[in-house]
Amino acid sequence: MKYNEFFKTCIDRKNNFLCVGIDPDPAKMDPQFPKNPQGVAQFVREIIKATSDITPAYKFNLAFFEIWGWEGWKILEEIIAEIPKDILLIGDAKRGDIGNSSRFYAKAILEKLGFHSITLAPYMGEDSLRPFIEDETKGAFILCVTSNPSGRDLQEHGNPPLYQKTAELANNLNTLNNVGLVMGATKPEQLYDIRKDYPDLPFLIPGVGKQGGGVETAVEVCRQCGTGVINSSRSIIFAPDGTFPNNIRLAAEKYANSFKKI
Repeated sequence: MKYNEFFKTCIDRKNNFLCVGIDPDPAKMDPQFPKNPQGVAQFVREIIKATSDITPAYKFNLAFFEIWGWEGWKILEEIIAEIPKDILLIGDAKRGDIGNSSRFYAKAILEKLGFHSITLAPYMGEDSLRPFIEDETKGAFILCVTSNPSGRDLQEHGNPPLYQKTAELANNLNTLNNVGLVMGATKPEQLYDIRKDYPDLPFLIPGVGKQGGGVETAVEVCRQCGTGVINSSRSIIFAPDGTFPNNIRLAAEKYANSFKKI
């Protein structure tokens, strides 16, 4: 199935735009899990067991697995293979290098690990992005407007600002309907502007939850194109109230209900 069709199917089946972020920080994991690779693997499996019938997407932040070296990579391979096949899997790797390096990054993350899509940093331009989007069954989200405050240092520089040029580049690359944008919920004005200019590009929207981004705006811009996901990581996987793993499930249900497609 083509990437864009698969993306829409995942959302339609669950009828919401939730993306559960998998950022397994050992210091924040439930105390029952040891702070080692095996504990991380157990923790992540419990999260998936508690949420896989709710969420249409997972975003794995690779930093929290790479810290464990080869063991972290092995955990990723095994867990990705176990996840139900009707869930979009995003490798949050933020890659972006010269073309030859990018080809190998693409093979590692999209082929070897089996992610459906990847996050990309566009600073090195078109030839650093193309290797990730040559396969119509795989996709990418290009960093455009990020949720962190200092993202403005570069993203809003220039006239027109750099983020607008980034969105234009992504749209031009979207010949296979497999390119989207990372658009932070903490910056609603830019969210609306880019959605108005590029109504068909799917968004990956971080910043809702602990970072304080607005839910209504995020849901509205996803509904306008019918594809897009709204990420919540810490607010779900480290939910403060209740007993693990029920607290994880209840938090996911709360966000899924807030992020309804219809």
